Amino acid sequence: MKKLAKVLNRSNKQYLYKQKINKSQHRFCEKEFKRQDLYFKIKSDQDFINFQIIKTSYDNMRAIQTKFFKIKNDLKDLWDVISYQEKNFLLYQDLAPFMETLKHFYVDDKRYYIAYFDDFINAYYDHEMLMFDHENYRKFIYDFKSIVYPIVNYNILPLQANFSETKYIVGNSDAYVLFSEQVNRFYLFGSKNLDFGMSANLNSAQILDIATMILNEKTSELMVYLSENELGSKRLLKRLLRQIRKM
Repeated sequence: MKKLAKVLNRSNKQYLYKQKINKSQHRFCEKEFKRQDLYFKIKSDQDFINFQIIKTSYDNMRAIQTKFFKIKNDLKDLWDVISYQEKNFLLYQDLAPFMETLKHFYVDDKRYYIAYFDDFINAYYDHEMLMFDHENYRKFIYDFKSIVYPIVNYNILPLQANFSETKYIVGNSDAYVLFSEQVNRFYLFGSKNLDFGMSANLNSAQILDIATMILNEKTSELMVYLSENELGSKRLLKRLLRQIRKM
């Protein structure tokens, strides 16, 4: 499979971390992410995918905060005279439908919007935003670096919830395959990490077929599939045909 990946990548040298628009997006976030200990240099597509998970989480967090403060301001004449329960009820009448529009994933039956926070902080964002009215928690709205949680602890869940532009296609208990439309590339993550650049446009059925063969390491089947469906340049297809004849 590694040799096939190398052959395919000769015909597609586009990578996510090298795209100008992606570099610009990363630079735009640099100052704030450094302040919150979320920043890291991007040296590979895997790095960029992780960056996108963090950025989606950050955008979710700021969107929820902004909506929270707007609702609170709209209720300013009542805020100091109504009970905690009444505040929470009025708050989530408006906030809950809005939050449904944001990307999120589940761990058991708990909903998570921010992949760099643990279950407790995500629970506050999900249904207890009033916790941030308390002095002990208010500081975490503006400075949360001390409670940043490793995104790897959520494994593939943020990817399955489209926290990255790179889509989760298939997986099993040992590995999974992603696909990026932006650079027309598959990514295998597991005991071995490989990427496979495609040099032809693919439909949804072909994306699923190829991802499944990559996941199951069906190298010969994939070569035949690409050849029979003419999914590549003439030069690539000739190279694949020579390999097929040797099988």
